[in-house]
Amino acid sequence: MSAGAPDSDRIFIQRALRIAIIGLATAGALLALLWLLAGALTPLAAAFVIAYLFDPLIDRFEARGIGRRAAIFLLLGVAGVAIFTFAFFVVPRMQHEIVTLSASLPGYLERALERAAPRVESWFGYTLPRSLEEGVARLQSGGPAFLLASARSMLERSLQVVTGTVGTLIGLLVIPVIAYYLLAEFDALKRAILALVPRAYQGRVAEKAAVVDELLAGFIRGQLLVCLLLGLLYGAGFAAIGVDLAIGIGVVSGLLSIIPYVGGGFALASACLLCMLEYGIDVHLALVVGWYVVVQTLEGFVLTPRIVGHSVGMHPVTVIVALLIGGDLLGFLGLLVAVPLAAVAQVFLRDGVEAYRRSPLYGEAPAGGPGDAAPD
Repeated sequence: MSAGAPDSDRIFIQRALRIAIIGLATAGALLALLWLLAGALTPLAAAFVIAYLFDPLIDRFEARGIGRRAAIFLLLGVAGVAIFTFAFFVVPRMQHEIVTLSASLPGYLERALERAAPRVESWFGYTLPRSLEEGVARLQSGGPAFLLASARSMLERSLQVVTGTVGTLIGLLVIPVIAYYLLAEFDALKRAILALVPRAYQGRVAEKAAVVDELLAGFIRGQLLVCLLLGLLYGAGFAAIGVDLAIGIGVVSGLLSIIPYVGGGFALASACLLCMLEYGIDVHLALVVGWYVVVQTLEGFVLTPRIVGHSVGMHPVTVIVALLIGGDLLGFLGLLVAVPLAAVAQVFLRDGVEAYRRSPLYGEAPAGGPGDAAPD
């Protein structure tokens, strides 16, 4: 090793520490700002996500000679029609399923208790109630404290819902307006942000922004389409089998499929539970499990490879951890910004590892190459 190697190591370490301190301080300040303004920034973040998702389509319309603002109105109109169709056809169907299930649930539970009570009592020596009324009576016999605590908890949740409804409605009305203006000026906004970067670093920042955009485009745009198709497949298949609340299971599992493994797990668990309550353990349960296997096979070998592709670069564990941390720290806003921030962190972490391996501190490979055997 040359005499200047210690100096090179020290310079590299000092530079790395300086960059790390600046990066951590910037990330901490950003997270603190997001935490303080989470409620106000949630509609803005949702509108920005919509603008980011729709901007490539708007650019394609512009390339075909359609004005940008006309293309935005057309796209938002199509999205509004889709939402109206969902609200007009799917929501009433879900309400009907919920009403039907609520009317049938007491009978399902009583039959389940009749089947399960002898086994549970023989295993644990605990006498289970033989009917739903008996179970309610046992809960009521716990004393007034239990009832008062339940009533107070229900009242607090009701007040929270009522006080948050106005803010939620205002946010929902503001989101499409903000999304329209962001879409109208999206390209100009990107150029303005890049112009704030020092000229010496603009090329590198633009290159890294393109890498982050590739990661997000592959995950968000592709995964959302996969989630839609999975929701349709689960809902249609379970409805054909005869599972109660099949449409609701399809909608919820499709939404949860943005988190790897969670949507499919919810679809299987909820469909199996409702199927066993209604039919017991018979051919319907086997059909539910079989359809789940079919959908998962389609997702793994057809939908995800063709729509998302193999070059997404974001591991499912990374996505899950990012969503868990973001949701815990910032609530719904954290769920919106978790994946983009994880993509940015992944790009910078990858660059940091590459810079470390190129540094004198990491060291050079032996002259014979890392794969050569040591001489005897």
